[in-house]
Amino acid sequence: MCRILLVDDEVHAVRGLQAGVRWETLGIREVCTAHSLKQAQEVFSHTSIDVMICDIEMPNGSGLDLLAWVREHRPETVTVFLTCHSEFGFAQRALQLHCFDYLLKPVDYGDLESVVSRALEKRRKERERIMLEETSRRYARLWEEYRPMRKELFWKDIVEKTVPSVPDKIREHAERRHVLHNPLTRYVPVYIRVQRWHVTLSERDERIMEYALRKAAEEKLCGNLPDAAIVRVGNGEMLVLIPSGESCDEQAAVRLQRDCQEFIQSCKLYFRCELCGYIGKPVQSHEMAEMYRRLQQMDRDNVTRVNEAILLVDHNGAPKPIEPLPIELWVEWLKAGEKKRLLDDLARYLEDARERRTLDASRLQRIYQDFVQAVFFVLYWKGLQAHEVFDGNLLTDRPDEVLRSVHTFREWAGLVVEVAVDRLHHDEANRSVIERAKQYIRQQLGEQELSREQIARHVYLNPDYLTRLFKKETGMSISDYLQQQRIEYAKHLLTHSDQPVSAVALSAGYANLSYFSTLFKKTTGLTPVEFRRQMRHTG
Repeated sequence: MCRILLVDDEVHAVRGLQAGVRWETLGIREVCTAHSLKQAQEVFSHTSIDVMICDIEMPNGSGLDLLAWVREHRPETVTVFLTCHSEFGFAQRALQLHCFDYLLKPVDYGDLESVVSRALEKRRKERERIMLEETSRRYARLWEEYRPMRKELFWKDIVEKTVPSVPDKIREHAERRHVLHNPLTRYVPVYIRVQRWHVTLSERDERIMEYALRKAAEEKLCGNLPDAAIVRVGNGEMLVLIPSGESCDEQAAVRLQRDCQEFIQSCKLYFRCELCGYIGKPVQSHEMAEMYRRLQQMDRDNVTRVNEAILLVDHNGAPKPIEPLPIELWVEWLKAGEKKRLLDDLARYLEDARERRTLDASRLQRIYQDFVQAVFFVLYWKGLQAHEVFDGNLLTDRPDEVLRSVHTFREWAGLVVEVAVDRLHHDEANRSVIERAKQYIRQQLGEQELSREQIARHVYLNPDYLTRLFKKETGMSISDYLQQQRIEYAKHLLTHSDQPVSAVALSAGYANLSYFSTLFKKTTGLTPVEFRRQMRHTG
C-alpha cells in the first residue's frame, strides 16, 4: 500500500481530487494534503510519500521550488504536476527536475488515475531496484568478509593433503572454494609454533591469545599482500604463506627472516610466550604440503633454540657427535644425595650440547631414557621400586611435554632428582616433604574434594608412601590433619570476621552446614554460633 500527497493552494481543488479519484483501486492507503510549500515539507518530515501531485503556481513558493526540494531530500518520491498554464517554460523546468508527468487543469480523473498508476509502477520498480542493490551489496560484503576464511580452508586442505598435491586437483578445489588462485605463484611458508606460555591460560584465554598472535602476524609478515594467507594448523600453531613475487634471492630470505625475528620478539614481549618460526623455500601450491612437512620436522628436531626465526637452509640434517653422558658419575652423586651437584652438571652438559648444536629430539630422548635408567638403578640398589616413590604423572603422564625442549627436560629432571633423593635419604628429607604437604593442605582448605591423591601429586610422591610418611612424622593421618586444619580455620573466621556461619563452613571446605555444625561441636564442645558469641564476649 502506498501514500500520495496532494499539494494545491486552492482548498477546493484538493478536495475535488480527494473525492473524484478512485484511490483505493489504485492501491493508495493514505491521501495526504498540503496547501503550501511549507506544509508539504512538514508532511515529508514525518511521512514517506510515494507520489506527489502538485500545482505549479502557489504563493510563498511554487511547485517547481517544492520539486527541487523534494529531489534533494526525498528523491524516491515520484512527482506529477497539475497547472492551468501550458507555457513551455514551466514544462521545460519541470522536466529538468525529473517530473514524471505534466497535466493541465481541469484534469480528467480517468487520465489522472492512469498517470498515477504508471507513477506507482515506476515507484514499485525503483523500490525493487533499491532492494536488489542493497541485497547485492550485503552479500558482496559477506563475500568479502568470508574471503579470508575460504582462503584459509583452501590452504588447510592442501597442507593436510585432503586435496591431492596435483595442480589440476588444486585448481578444481580452488573453483569449488571460490578462491582466486594462480598455480604459478610461489609462496614462502613460515611455520610458527608457540613453545611455551609464561602465564597460565584457560582454553578460552589461549584461543584469544592465538588470535592476537595471528593479527600480529598479519600486520608484520603479510602486510598488504592480497594473496597472503594464514592457516591455523594446530593448537598454538599457524602457517603463514607469503607470495614470493619475482624476488626469491638470498636477500629476500634474509629480509623475511629479519621481519619474522622482529615479530617473534614482539610476541615474547607483549604476549608473554616463547615461539619459533621456521622459514621454508618458495614453492608452488602443489609443493606446499611437502614443504610444510619439512618445516614440521625442523620443529620436532629443535629442542635447543627458542624465540628464533630459522631458515630451512640452517637445518643441516643430523647433528654433530655428542659427548657421552657421565652416567656413572651421576649414579654416585644420586647415591650420595648430592642433588645440586648432579643437576648443575646436567645443566652444564645440556648447555654445552646446545651451544655446539649437537642435540636434536632423538638424542634428547636417548638422554631421557638413560637418565631414567640411572634413577631406577639407584632406587633398585636401595631396594625401592619406582611406583613406591613417584606419583605416576611425574614419569608416565607427560613424556611428550618433557621432551619438547631442553628447558622442559631440565625442569622435569629437577623434580625427579628432588623426589628420588628425598626418598633415598628420607631421614634428612622427610620433614621438608611433610612441610610442603602441610603447606599445600593449608592453601587448599576451601576445596571440598581435596584428596590424599591430590596432595601426593603436589609433592610428587606415591599416595600410599606419603600416607605412611605423614603418619610417621606427625602421628596422625592425612585426613585427620585436614579435618583439624579446617576446624582451626573455621575458628579463626568465626573469631575475626562477620561472615555468616554458612559462608564460614564453605570457606573451610564444608558444603553441608549441618555436618559442619555437628563436627565443630564434637571438636570444640560448642556450636559455631556459641563459639563466636563466647569469643566476642571474652574479647
